[in-house]
Amino acid sequence: MIYSHADTITKKINFMREAASVRRCHALPILNGDQYVVGLHSYNMLAMLRILWPDAPIHLVWAILEHDAPERLTGDIPAPTKWFGIVNKETLNDAEKTILTDVLGYSHESGLDDYERQWLRGLDIFELSLFCRDQMSLGNKNLEVMLGRIHNFVKREAASFPSKVLDAYWASFGEEWQMMPDLGDE
Repeated sequence: MIYSHADTITKKINFMREAASVRRCHALPILNGDQYVVGLHSYNMLAMLRILWPDAPIHLVWAILEHDAPERLTGDIPAPTKWFGIVNKETLNDAEKTILTDVLGYSHESGLDDYERQWLRGLDIFELSLFCRDQMSLGNKNLEVMLGRIHNFVKREAASFPSKVLDAYWASFGEEWQMMPDLGDE
């Protein structure tokens, strides 16, 4: 056990609410940085899942909701620190599973099959790419480099993503990314 403090229903709820507030991409200069939090990221992933796979299994829904909750304790660790071995990915993954088990009793990601894990991973990177586009549409050019890295990653790892996610990813870049019209707009 790593985290013994979530020992009542109220404390478990409080933990998950606090986890939703963890800031993502904290190491980058971003506009409204306090607004890109785990809760928004997870909601966006769930919304994309709803559109792309409306009959997805419930354990994938729970895995998406939970996948970044351990960052309440670990923080959002930038991917390059994992890629270059500064942070041990296996140790971090084990700790995150333990935290979820300590707080929620189970890590739903552990129960995903390979295809469902591909959905989780694909939606995770797809949502991050859309965040980059949000920032770029606000004029923040700092995210162009990150979006380029994401494109290269998606190209390199294409075989490890579901075709529906890949198709939606690439289709999204064939369209303008801007605010949707309001009621009454033409």
